[in-house]
Amino acid sequence: MKLSKILFATDLSAGADNAGRRALQLAASEGAQLRVVNVIPAPALDEAVLKRLRGDADALMADLVEATEQAMAERMMALGATDDLSMDIRCVRGQGHKQILAEAREFEADLIVVGSHGQRSFKEILLGTTTQNLVHHADRPILVVKKPVQGPYRHIVVPVDYSERTRSALRLASALSPEETLRAVHAYNMDSLDEVLRNRVVASEVARIKQEVRAEQEQELNDFLSGCGLPAERLSAELRLGYAPDVLERAVQEFKAELVVMGTHGRNRLQDALLGGVARRVVHQVQDADVLLIRG
Repeated sequence: MKLSKILFATDLSAGADNAGRRALQLAASEGAQLRVVNVIPAPALDEAVLKRLRGDADALMADLVEATEQAMAERMMALGATDDLSMDIRCVRGQGHKQILAEAREFEADLIVVGSHGQRSFKEILLGTTTQNLVHHADRPILVVKKPVQGPYRHIVVPVDYSERTRSALRLASALSPEETLRAVHAYNMDSLDEVLRNRVVASEVARIKQEVRAEQEQELNDFLSGCGLPAERLSAELRLGYAPDVLERAVQEFKAELVVMGTHGRNRLQDALLGGVARRVVHQVQDADVLLIRG
């Protein structure tokens, strides 16, 4: 998957700087166009406030937009933007995540880049942050940047749920780190099986059944990865028992991963809902790596 257009959404807070540096690094390495967007909340300068400023509302808004765009350009240059980068700056008025998604659609962005933290008002705490809303509603890949940029991504973990989204995640991860081995991790649990077997089957039989289940899971994982179109040497397959977010958090720490790339849809509607919740949990829980979500 080639990234030709990247949209970086910033609130100009210090928390957005890591995301800005990552957006610049990806744009440079991919030869992509970069659009930088800042959204002025629609209620922030309502007509009543503008009238009290004793000026023309449109003129005052135009001045604010111009000043914000100048600040955005200066911030991007400070973060490492170069003259040969294809970059445009846009400050728009609207509702946070909705306006960012509208800009991404209009720009036909292949990727949205955001920081995990920014300026948070009391209202945002109640309603959910812009990033959380983007994770929930985004109709294209979204990269949530949590860590300082140390160069291109090298160590990448890809959670596997056997969906087409996982194949897309593997292809994108491979494109972002073309020379490194990807760690493909499938998390499974046996809670329901334990519930069925408890007090009904002798311990030796329970062990045998669990061993057979694990062998079946391993075969399914290997079969899935062999059909993903990536060379076998590019993939390191791991089957782990446990709750997916916890499993991924441990895998990130053990592998010293810089990025998690995951699809958010499963193989049926129920699984879609469950995996959507897992994706949001992973974004919240995994703090030692950036998280890239692929969602249709």
